[in-house]
Amino acid sequence: MSGQSVAEFLPVFLQHYSEDIRKSFRVKDIDSGHLNELAASVESRSEELDELLAGCLASGWSLDRMTVIDRAVLRAGACELVSMPHLPARAVVSEYAAIADVCGCDVGFINAVLDRVARSARTVEMENADRK
Repeated sequence: MSGQSVAEFLPVFLQHYSEDIRKSFRVKDIDSGHLNELAASVESRSEELDELLAGCLASGWSLDRMTVIDRAVLRAGACELVSMPHLPARAVVSEYAAIADVCGCDVGFINAVLDRVARSARTVEMENADRK
């Protein structure tokens, strides 16, 4: 809407809305470094992420059928699963389910799709977690 990239617009957005975000998501501080890295990565890898997500949807579903918020939550979660291996997969899926809840998304749907992404992107980690 602004004509700027997400990475360019994010600092301005946070300047005006960080307090509201902290309250809504019940966090003390926003890790702006992580958020900036995530935003830039989602933006630069959007086609790759959409392809990955499309492969994890049930038959008859497409990204176009989803709300903008659902797509944004799924893209960010998928991006963390694919490009941030230092974050535990189960924690990522759980955190994005919580984010989905705050954003009014279908939590079960978001959780199921990101679980499929995690099993695809982090096969060994998820298999080991299932054994425990």
